[in-house]
Parts: sequence; structure tokens; C-alpha cells
Amino acid sequence: MSILVLPTCPDDCTGLPLVEFDVCAPEIHYGEVSKIYIAAADADPFTNIELLAEWTARLSETSVDPDAIRPLTVLGDLPVAEQSELTISGDRTVVGYKQFILNFEVDETNSVNYNFLLTGECNLSFLIWFETSDGVMYGGNEGILATVRLSLMIPRERTDITKYMGTAKWKSVFSPLRSHSPF
Repeated sequence: MSILVLPTCPDDCTGLPLVEFDVCAPEIHYGEVSKIYIAAADADPFTNIELLAEWTARLSETSVDPDAIRPLTVLGDLPVAEQSELTISGDRTVVGYKQFILNFEVDETNSVNYNFLLTGECNLSFLIWFETSDGVMYGGNEGILATVRLSLMIPRERTDITKYMGTAKWKSVFSPLRSHSPF
């Protein structure tokens, strides 16, 4: 299932990619982004994102190592990306970059996480990777350069909880690379 290399796009009108459908045992994946991993924008890439040892060396809630990665436990989703289309001469159509918006909420609202929210308001970019509830990791070895924003949401009812509502936004021609989660 690992897709760690972007496709080589044809430069002419040829080419038809493969497909695969299995009547007896279709492969599906469940939703919900459950983890987001955040690193500094200039952090080193992974050698192999599927190696647990690489993650173990870098995952930390407190390390000051420039390649440290912060794990966030979230509830999130990635809607269909917006993409512009332009009609050019000869009734041809070209498409622009996709605008991805990963929506998430953090429900553990302690002081350390609140400080993370405040620091995120400094207009920083980060490298991110995200993982779904069924163990699919997105971001490839390089990660995704994204702007991450969090906002405080205090509900009206006493029976509901305060949350930090967030977005991670990026533009790309391609959807993010995916792999098996090493976890």
C-alpha cells in the first residue's frame, strides 16, 4: 500500500494508469484523522517513514532537538481539496494546484497545549504528517509543508467541553503520499 513516490506525468496524450477492484475482498480504509505529527518547517526528512526506529528517535512532547516531532491526538477530517480549472486556447483545460484543508479539534485543553495554540498564532509554517484511525500515514518521507492554525472554542453549554479547533492548509498538485503507519 505504500505510495512514497509521486507519479511521472506523461508529457503527451498517452498513458492510462492501472486500476484494481476485488469482488471478493475489496480493500477499503476507514475515516477519521486521529493523529497529527508536527515538526519545524526545516526539520530533516525521514529516510523511511515506515521505520518505527526513526519515529521513536524523533517523537517527543518536550525535546528541543531541531528535528523533534510533536504528536497531537485529534479528531479530524480531510475534505475534498478545492482545485481551479482554466480554459485555455483550443478549448483545452488545465488544472491548478489543489488547496487542502485538514480540519481537526484538540479536546485536551491543558496549559501546555494552550501555549502551543498561542505560539501557533505567530504565523509559522510546519511540516506535518497525519494518520487515520485505521493506521494509514500521510505525508511521505518529506512531510507536508503546511500552515497550522488553532482557535479556542468555548461552548455555550456546561455539559460540552472546550476545544481547540484547528486547520492545517497546504497547496499541492498531488494528494499527499501515503504509507503504513509504523505504530
